[in-house]
Parts: sequence; C-alpha cells; structure tokens
Amino acid sequence: MKKQDIVCISMTTWEGDFMKTIVHMMSQLAKNHRVMFVDYPFTWKDFAQGITGKEPKPWKRMIGIESRLRTLESKGNEVYHLTLPPVVPTNWINDPDIFQKIIRSQAAVVGNAICKAMKKLNFESPIVINAFNPIIGVPLIGKLNESKLVYYCYDDIGAANWCGKHGGTMEDRYIKKVDEVIVTSEALLRQKSKQNTNTTLVKNGVDFELFNRAFHQDKKERPVIGYVGSLDFRLDYDLIENLVKERPEYDFHFIGRVTQSGAQSEQLKKHPNVRFFGAQQPNDIPKFMKKFDLGIIPFAMNDFTKSIYPLKINEYLAAGIPVVSTDFAPLDDFFGNVVIAKNAEQFINGVDDEFKSDTYDKKLGRTAVAKQNDWSKRAAQVEEILNQPVHA
Repeated sequence: MKKQDIVCISMTTWEGDFMKTIVHMMSQLAKNHRVMFVDYPFTWKDFAQGITGKEPKPWKRMIGIESRLRTLESKGNEVYHLTLPPVVPTNWINDPDIFQKIIRSQAAVVGNAICKAMKKLNFESPIVINAFNPIIGVPLIGKLNESKLVYYCYDDIGAANWCGKHGGTMEDRYIKKVDEVIVTSEALLRQKSKQNTNTTLVKNGVDFELFNRAFHQDKKERPVIGYVGSLDFRLDYDLIENLVKERPEYDFHFIGRVTQSGAQSEQLKKHPNVRFFGAQQPNDIPKFMKKFDLGIIPFAMNDFTKSIYPLKINEYLAAGIPVVSTDFAPLDDFFGNVVIAKNAEQFINGVDDEFKSDTYDKKLGRTAVAKQNDWSKRAAQVEEILNQPVHA
C-alpha cells in the first residue's frame, strides 16, 4: 500500500490510564503512513477544570499558549497529535434545532484548527477516519478535502450514556454518507451493514509483546483472580460479589478506574479478599497481571455490552492465564480457550475447573491464540480497507 496521509478524528484522548482501540490502531498505521490524531474535543468545562487544577487537562494547548500540534512517539513510530480549541458541551441540549446550530458552529472551529494543522504538515487530500465521533463528523463532511471518509465504530453509541442523547441520530446520518465503515464486533457488523453495505469487521487486537510479559508459571497458596478495566455500568456486580463471597480462599485484584457508574464497587471493598489498585498507565498493567492466576470478564448482559469485543480477553490470553467470562456477546473465536458462563453458578464452577485443570501446555495454547490477534495483524486488515477505491 502506498504511503497515505491519515487524519483520525477521535472521541477519546490519545493519552490516558486505560487501553484504547483507536490509539493502538493509529500507532500501527503510523509505521507505513503519516498519521495526525485529532484528540477528543475538550469542552470549556474541561478547560475550567484544567486551569483551576481540579483535573489534569491540557488547558495551555487548548487555548494555544502551548502549540496545539506536536509530535509523539508510539511503538517506535511518529504520530502527529492535535489538541483542539475548547468547545461547548452538547449532550445536555434537548432542543434538536439548538443542538444542530451549536454543532455547526463548533465544526467551523474544529475544521479550521484541523485545516491549519494539515497545511503545516502538507496534508492535501487525506483519508479521514472518524473514530466514534459522528456528532462532529456530520458537519465536517467535505470540509477537509478528504480522499476517503471512514467511520470506525467500536461501541453501540445509542446505548452510551455520555453521548447517547444525540449520538445515535447523528451516527445514522453519518454512516449513510461515509465511504467505509469499520466495526469491531459481530453485533455491530449486523447493525451497521444494514445502513452501509461497505461495512467490514476488524476485531480488537492486543499488544502481544507487552502483555506476554505477564506470563508466569508460579503456584501460589492463595490464587489470584484478576480483572483489568473500568469498574462501571458494564459489570454484573451481583455476580462478582457472589463469587467473592463463595470463594474466600481466592484473592481478587481489580486494576482500573472506578467511575460514578461503578459505585457498587464500594460494596466489594468490604470483603477482606478484595483489593483495588486503581487506574494504571497501559505499559504498567502487565506488572499487576503477573500476579493473576485467572482473569475474569464479568460483564452484565445488556444492549451496550452485546456490542463489545473486549480488549482484555486477548490481554489475558497473551499472559497465558485462564479466562472465565459471562455470555454477554458472541465470543466464538475463543471456543476451547475461554470459559463462557451463562449464570453465576456456571461462572463459579468455571473458575474452579480452570484452576484445577490448568497446565503449561494450556498456557502456551492461550498465548498462541493471542499472538494471532496482535494489533499488527488488525492494522493490515485496515490497510486493505483504506486501499480500496472509493465506491461510486
């Protein structure tokens, strides 16, 4: 594939204390292409939090005291990173006419900042990849002289409380106008292919080299069951607490941020065999996972989780540890390597059985599965999509 200029407009920040699908993908694409990552559009509320020191936000870059455009290194590759001027938050707006007026105004500000950065970098007709941000994507169509427009969808936006009020409607409009849609799960493929026939499934991957560092064969007197990820609305807290109570001989380690939606996690802290380690930088997570003897994915079954292809499943497997998950979404790729439980009783039995039956050969089998799902292989799939001619 020839070297391309790629502008990625994201709904998330590049930096942060959790793994991000689009950051991994852009890091890989930067090996062969020039990539400019346009960061999450910070709001004036974010600016206020940053300037007052309430939260760490790049307020100096937001208003241009420091350069909005900078060069970052990721996996040995250069990625250009753009911080946008602050915008007005919109998810609270109920009136659709007012909402449309505000996002059109915001799109002019955002588009101007992106075009200035493109001019500085000599990006003339880039491929624009919009990563889960159709709200700003719709009014920007055609404004960046894009050679191809791609929508990268990794969650069910209509079920996402942080942008669900307008996200679903704007996504419906956007998908019909883009050249290609990339989705990360079977459920999203079924949904989005009805709206745009040029929809392709590229599942989430894993930084195999990073997470394979957590591989170990230690046998401990008290096994550790671990969970990596945010403690939020996605989790089945009743199932987790049942497991913690029923198996006091196991220790439970939770690695990740606790959100407001995860307030139920406070109940778990009352148990002596539970420890919380908080949010960690992605490169530090394997140090914590090295203590895991088994990884769990205790997601609740709802409209949001059924569209998830969890990053953590391959991360656990890369470390060679057994995995027990709820039956929240189709995970057929992992048949024979992951225990899928349909209820709390099956979940507990699955944990017990995996501890009893684990072997060195099974560990190697899990790592082999994860290695086939490395981000480099996922990026090769995306490159094939980007190389396709624009459909008439």
